[in-house]
Amino acid sequence: MPLITTGKPGVPDEARRAIGFWMEEVGGTKPPQFIRTFVTCGYLEAIDTSQPPAWDVAIEIFTKNRAQIEAVASNKFDKKEGVEDGTYEGRPILTVDSDD
Repeated sequence: MPLITTGKPGVPDEARRAIGFWMEEVGGTKPPQFIRTFVTCGYLEAIDTSQPPAWDVAIEIFTKNRAQIEAVASNKFDKKEGVEDGTYEGRPILTVDSDD
């Protein structure tokens, strides 16, 4: 099942060198199934190579390209790729990285 945006802002995760955000699994489950999604700084830097690596720049790139990033995450989730072992606040983790 695809994932859809929650619209909640992305948050820097320094330990993962990524921006973390929530997506919701489509399917009408009650309660809704949320997936913690991370997009790595490497992926964001590849989107806009003209910008210096900094958290404020990473958030800006994420915000400008959120629809594209979420489409990649949803596609990856549908293919059952990238879902990690472990959880974040009790929810599955999906990572979009520079290999995507």
